[in-house]
Amino acid sequence: MKAVLLFLALFAGVPVAAMALDPAAERAERARIESERKQAEADYTRRELECRERFVVTSCLDDARRDRRLALEGLRHQQAILDEAQRKQRAAQRMDDIRGKVSEADARRRSTATQQAKDRAPREVHARSPHAASAVDEGASGVSRSGTEAARRSSEYEQRQEDARAHRAAVERRNAEKAARGKMSPPLPVPAASAVPKPR
Repeated sequence: MKAVLLFLALFAGVPVAAMALDPAAERAERARIESERKQAEADYTRRELECRERFVVTSCLDDARRDRRLALEGLRHQQAILDEAQRKQRAAQRMDDIRGKVSEADARRRSTATQQAKDRAPREVHARSPHAASAVDEGASGVSRSGTEAARRSSEYEQRQEDARAHRAAVERRNAEKAARGKMSPPLPVPAASAVPKPR
């Protein structure tokens, strides 16, 4: 049933990318196109042999070539629609994968930040208690501060790394969307020979 709908959509001009193509229906459609292509070639070969038996061979061969060309062009168009739909499905899958990776990285970053906060909390509470204050000498206090500073710098570094990954993923997503829409930036113009400075 899906293959029939897909076949009708191809001839009606409905964009196949809007339809969900399951692999079995796509294989069936590609097999149908290949079968019709072979049939068109066989029809042309048969007509060519018939034409050679006639008195007016040239016009007969021209008609047979025209009919074959039209049949093959229609099949190439259907093949191009299937290829475009498959390309768009792959691009959508890549975008889903990128979004999943970004959300996983975000979850890991949050988990790391939460764990670091939990690790810091007992030390800070312990350091603030009056009993602990008497037991901590000046050297231990310096170690605690340098440990807290190192943890803060590590956290900031992780945040910068995560921001860079998110930015990279966003740029890749925008580029993929532009490519999917077929809107790529035109290449920069080549400067005229008069605009290039002459070497001295």
